[in-house]
Formats: sequence, structure tokens, C-alpha cells
Amino acid sequence: MSLTVSPAGTHLPPAVTDLVAAWAPGRRWYPGGTTATPRPWLEVSSEDAPGVVVALLRLGDATPGTTVLQVPLVLSPAGSGADDDAGVIGRATGFTVHDGGTHPDAWALYLRAASLPADTTGGRAICGEQSNTSVILPAARPDGAPHGTMLKILRTVAAGAHPDVVVPQALTGAGFTGTPRFLGAVELPAASASPPGAPQLGPATHHLAVAAALVPDAHDGFELACAHAREHRPFDALAADLGAVVARLHAALRECLPVHARLDPAAFVGGLHRRADAALDAAPALAPHATAVRRVLADLQEHLTALPLQRIHGDLHLGQALHGTGPDGVGGWQLLDFEGEPQRPVAERTAPDLPVRDVAGMLRSFDYAAAVGGATDPAWATNAQQAFLDGYRATIDANTAPTTAADDAVLRALVLDKALYEVVYETRQRPHWVHIPLAAVERIVGGASV
Repeated sequence: MSLTVSPAGTHLPPAVTDLVAAWAPGRRWYPGGTTATPRPWLEVSSEDAPGVVVALLRLGDATPGTTVLQVPLVLSPAGSGADDDAGVIGRATGFTVHDGGTHPDAWALYLRAASLPADTTGGRAICGEQSNTSVILPAARPDGAPHGTMLKILRTVAAGAHPDVVVPQALTGAGFTGTPRFLGAVELPAASASPPGAPQLGPATHHLAVAAALVPDAHDGFELACAHAREHRPFDALAADLGAVVARLHAALRECLPVHARLDPAAFVGGLHRRADAALDAAPALAPHATAVRRVLADLQEHLTALPLQRIHGDLHLGQALHGTGPDGVGGWQLLDFEGEPQRPVAERTAPDLPVRDVAGMLRSFDYAAAVGGATDPAWATNAQQAFLDGYRATIDANTAPTTAADDAVLRALVLDKALYEVVYETRQRPHWVHIPLAAVERIVGGASV
């Protein structure tokens, strides 16, 4: 299936785009913190999918770096669909306007554009996702996906090859089995392929969607950990297995997406100092720990050397892992969501970094699972963290691991960095949760390793 890029207004009358602009800010995937009004920019369509139009909306003016949102729409004759249908946005100019993220006609367009079977039978959008819209399609079964397809519609469209396309594609090509098998992606037509008079997008790639093999019997890692905490069951064995998978991920990324760069210690520690100072200014609860926080960073400065950098996950936590049946038919962990923060430029999200940053993010996640799950054993999270760390260190290639002293100092500083960020976030968004990361800050500055 070929896609056509057209100027705004080609298929969607102003009444429809006004309706969508009023509806979009209330969606979970809408970027937080913006006050800009969504403005129509481009429309993507196909002759093979009448009634389906993908609206690309700008948040702000046309300057480089402006956030672009993707809103797939399905237009049907007025009167179709009840007003309280979850997928109905509203009615305008003789159309009922449906959210394409929840509509089989839009799912089929993306599947065909990715050269995948477009059987949407039994499909359903996942509720509660924040940054994108993911759809489970059990009947779409191309080669390598015997249990169906997971389609992710990327709600923020950025210039440049999307990391959630590049990384899974490279890992699948390298034979890595710890992430769902990459099946294909959808991107806007290149400028050279655009019809006369169509908007010229320039040479950059713009990805719209990515498809991966569906993981059967999958359990969200965070929900699974919370259930163990709630039921007074240790998570240690699962945590150790997860640590081993993360170590294998880092080894695979070094091989399939090699990077030849080393850390600038002064710049790295300087960045941590700036973020720590910003957190101390933003969260009054951190004030008693200011001196101790800076002492941890001074200790890092003493141990840090020009460590090798590599491609990493970048936003790793328990919610980015599924426990289910892998491609070899054996139960285990699958890591996903390699996009990082959707509103950051692609170049920043894909910058080489220290793999221990992923380790730090996962360690912090166990604290949240213990708190949300209501673990009664005060050592539940600590035991799971240590098991994860042991599994990671037992698996990682000793020839590429930093020295123990540097490793411990970097890990401690990055766990602290993450906890400081969490204190600020919880202070602003969920004050009743601020005790979770604040306790971690107190432990680390008090001498705990993580």
C-alpha cells in the first residue's frame, strides 16, 4: 500500500480539524506542559483505505523542533456510532469522526503500509498507555509472529529514524531474543516520492508506526512485581533473570549498533551537579540532604574515568519489560519501548551513554513496586534489587565492564540522580508518593550503595 502526503485541508474540512484540536489535549498521549493549540499541518491517506485520514498536527509554529502529533481518523457517514462510543470523537459536516487508534479501518491501513497481513479480527487497543497507542492484533500473523502482531502508533512524529524502529530491527537482525521480534514499520513517503505539489518533508525519515511480534501469556513487569509484593512473595528469582536479560541486551547493542566514543568525566559529573542543583531548588524536602548529595557526586568525580559509551535502552524500568513466552517457546523476559522520552529530539534520545544508567533505572523501579504493591517485608525491594544486580553482573562480559570501584560509584550516583528526579516529579504531580524516592535519597546519601 502506498501512502500520500497532502496539505492540511485536502481531506479534512476545518470543522473536523477544529473538533480534533479540542479533543486531543484530553488524551493521555498528549504532551504535558504545552499550552500551544494543535494546528493542522499535513494529511496522510491511501486510495486503498477510503475514509481513513492520518492528521499531523503542529503544536506551535513551523520552526524546527516543533512537536508534531499524529492523530489517525476514520470518517463515516453521520449517524454511525453512538455518541458514547469510546472511539467517537464527535460529529461535523456530515461525518462521524472516530479515533483511528481504536478503529479497525485505521489499524488495517498501518498494517498494509508495513506490508503485513491486515486481519484485524479480535484487535483491541491497550488502555492506559501514555505516550503512544498500542494495538493487540492476534489474527495478524506474518512469518515470525505465530501469536499475532503488536502495532504501536507513534503519537509524536519526529524527524529522524525512530529509535523504537532502529533498535528492535537491529536486535532482531542480530538474533537477540530478549525483545519482541521486529516485523516492520510505517514511514512517511520520502520527498522524492511525493506527488507534484505535495509538501516537501526534506531528507529526514519520519516514522508513523512500528510492528512487533505479539508476546503470548505476557504479564507487565511492574504489575507482576506489585502482585508479588502484595502477596508476600519474593521477586528475587525473576529479578535475577531480568538482570541477565538486560546484560545480554547491552552486549547485543554493543555488537549490532556499535559506538566508538568515551565518556567525558568532567562534563558528565557537571551535568549531574546541574540536575542535582535544579532538584534541590525545586523540592524543599531535599534541602536537608544538599551537602550529602554533593558529597556523593564528589566521590564519583574521584573514581570516574573515560569509560566506554554505547547505545542503551535509555528509559528502563519494570513497566518496559514483559514476562511471557519467548520466540523459543520458553517463558522469560522481553524488553520493549526503546523510544526514550517522546518529546526530546531523536538525536538526544539516541546519544551514547553508560549502560549502568539502565541498571539504575530498573533498580529504582523495584522501590516503586514494593510501595505500590504494599510489601510488608522491608527487605522485599532490597532483595529484589540485589538479585537483579547479581544477575546482571554475572552475565555481563567482564572484558567490557568497568572496574568495581568505578562501577559502584557510577551506579550509586545514577541511582541518586534518578531518585532526585523522582522526588521533584512526585512533589509536583503526586505529593502522597514523594516518600518513595525521598527514602531512597536518604539511604544513598547515608552510605547505602544503591
